Amino acid sequence: MSTLWLLLGVACQYLPPHVFWPAGFVAMSLPGALVLNGFLLVLWLWQRPLWALWPALLIFLFWGQHTRYFTLNTPDAQPEPQDQRISVLSYNVRVFNAYAHLHAKDPGLPERELEWVANHPADILCLQEFYHHPTKAKYNSRKRIGKAQGREVFVDKFLVNKSGAEFGLAIFSRYPIVNKGHVTFDIPTKNQVIFVDVKLPSKDTLRVYNMHLESMAIEQKDVEEAVQSEEGLKTKGRNIARRLKGGFIARSHQLARLLEHMEASSHPVLLCGDLNDLPSSYTYQQLRRRFRNGFEEGGNGFGFTYNGKLPIRIDNQFFSGRLQLLRFDVLEQIRFTDHFPLEATYVLTNP
Repeated sequence: MSTLWLLLGVACQYLPPHVFWPAGFVAMSLPGALVLNGFLLVLWLWQRPLWALWPALLIFLFWGQHTRYFTLNTPDAQPEPQDQRISVLSYNVRVFNAYAHLHAKDPGLPERELEWVANHPADILCLQEFYHHPTKAKYNSRKRIGKAQGREVFVDKFLVNKSGAEFGLAIFSRYPIVNKGHVTFDIPTKNQVIFVDVKLPSKDTLRVYNMHLESMAIEQKDVEEAVQSEEGLKTKGRNIARRLKGGFIARSHQLARLLEHMEASSHPVLLCGDLNDLPSSYTYQQLRRRFRNGFEEGGNGFGFTYNGKLPIRIDNQFFSGRLQLLRFDVLEQIRFTDHFPLEATYVLTNP
């Protein structure tokens, strides 16, 4: 049974949820199959050593599935010259906690977060759930993170409210931005993907994408209520499943447009942001088939990026072949929002 579960979970990573939506749920359950297989290995080593050969073989064959969730890496032993390094920060800033309910217990939270982001030394910043208010100095984040710090900026807003506040995605760069735009989805949504082409000191051009794909739209309290009682499972559980299904389908459509756009690029590609999907998902698998993943290549431990009770990794950096990863970190000590920032350093190699 555990073998069948494992094989089905891996197979469902290749099935687009917009074609067969149950595949999204089976793929999501894959970590359970991996844990069960590891448990059987330990159990059978103790009780029936010969039987343990089978789960050991499965672990060997599907080792790449395990390293999506836990990995150990060491920093690059041959550091490149400082002026050739490209430092990157990607972060879901949760509108800088501007709304009262987000900073009710800590009124100074928005200012500390904005100050931390503005003063971060990264050459490129990819920010999701970006917030800017042009008439309020405190939340004039374009200026505070951009011009005041010597960075160029591209912001694509999906909403401007009645007070003039802007919401969307932002990319800040210390390198000149020579081109910019966004990936158009077939179905209008507040979720977006934007890109910029930046001119590096080496005269090469790097394309940087910032993504925020369709949200899971699940509240942590709904999950807690669903597992606390049979009634909660019926009411909240059904609603959670419906939202998950909608997210699987939407992200698979969005991914198709994103991949089409990325593969048409004539420049090396760096993709940052909030994937809103797990490492066992169809979305992650399709990106991983074409690009390398920052956590898998340079991370350590579990690399959870959600700052909450759910131990999940939904924020990522993917990069194409000419980029070499020197360092990758999930900044778990930075707890301003419900996401942890991702910090990485790359160098662009010769063609």
